Amino acid sequence: MKILNSQQVGNGDKNIIILHGFLGMGDNWRSFAKRLDGVKFKINLVDQRNHGKSFWHEGMSYEDMAKDLLLFCNSQKITKTIIIGHSMGGKTAMKFSLLFPEKVEKLIVVDIAPKMYYPDFKNIIDGYNNLDLDSFRSRSEIDNVYKIFVRDNFLRSFLMKNIYRDKEGKFKLRINLQVLEKKILEIGSFNHENLFFDKSTSFIKGSKSDYILEKDKNLIKKCFPKYSLHEVHDAGHWVHYDKPEIFEKLVKSLI
Repeated sequence: MKILNSQQVGNGDKNIIILHGFLGMGDNWRSFAKRLDGVKFKINLVDQRNHGKSFWHEGMSYEDMAKDLLLFCNSQKITKTIIIGHSMGGKTAMKFSLLFPEKVEKLIVVDIAPKMYYPDFKNIIDGYNNLDLDSFRSRSEIDNVYKIFVRDNFLRSFLMKNIYRDKEGKFKLRINLQVLEKKILEIGSFNHENLFFDKSTSFIKGSKSDYILEKDKNLIKKCFPKYSLHEVHDAGHWVHYDKPEIFEKLVKSLI
């Protein structure tokens, strides 16, 4: 039985679990978690399987990831929690809420819908695959090669967080790239199995993002009948990065 790696911020009586997106890790949300009310909440920043410091596994189904989260909750004696999930983490959060609704007090889903996406991560994955990590002496050398594949500075610096030095000082990848590449279509998919979650569910979308469309509302309502949709103006898919103050204020009002 393998338990997901996590770090905690705050030591309040109520739990919040934050789930990162594809190629992310819990630590990406640390500064946001620190700005939430740590006196009231214990905020659990979780690394999902094949990401961060969590275990590697061949499976990447959302049912598997929801069960990972159930084991994590049981290990931490969490009987009820608010869950915030972005992108892939939003899908894990939705699946968990559909399968184990008694564990969830409120659900906040950031810029993703309960539907199939056809993800285009070719440049990102090609970039990782073209890095001969043993040959580099510094992170700036890695960055110079990776920028050929990923020009955007923010995205590249986010992706570079998955590269670390081991105890011998050698560069290694934190993510299980081989499995993530192989399972990319499964990560893009979502099967709601005609289940629904009958508690408060908030969807947050960026106005510049096309991840949640007008036509998705019927499906959202079917799975999450008590949903509300909140649009953050001038934000893309990375709502929490593009408009951090507005995002923080919105989340505080929802929890």
